[in-house]
Amino acid sequence: MNSSLFSHAEQPEPAQEPETVQDVVVERSVPRELHEAFNGFTEYVHLWWPEQYTEYGEGTHPEFETGSLTETAPDGRTAVWASVSGRVQDSELVLDWVAGHSPRTPTEVRVAFTPVSGSETNISLRHSGLGHLAEAVEARLGYAAAWPVILDRYARFMGAR
Repeated sequence: MNSSLFSHAEQPEPAQEPETVQDVVVERSVPRELHEAFNGFTEYVHLWWPEQYTEYGEGTHPEFETGSLTETAPDGRTAVWASVSGRVQDSELVLDWVAGHSPRTPTEVRVAFTPVSGSETNISLRHSGLGHLAEAVEARLGYAAAWPVILDRYARFMGAR
């Protein structure tokens, strides 16, 4: 008796093509010198990150530590939002972003700091790789709504009006 029950067991699943979605790009300027703008973003994230974009909510403490961006809840629970895959002091921060989706499918958040004048710095954030996520369109819509709010909060913290 010939059975086809296991006839496809050896064949690998076809690779899923990434969905085509645009990167999320947000820019802001802050009235700070380059070094201050970079340090405000990386060293004081716990003072400006909006609580509505955290896993644990009120009283949470986001911070860059040991090559990661983490969030610590008031009760001590910790969530990893991203790992730092590149960092050029005062110039660029590159994150393998996993907050809100599987750590097996990181997306990339690249934050570039560019001096505009002696006392002003432009910040450009690009979130890419969203097409690899299971719900790519929904994820892009969510990040397209969140990143402007997050960078507005950072800019206000740094003295922008």
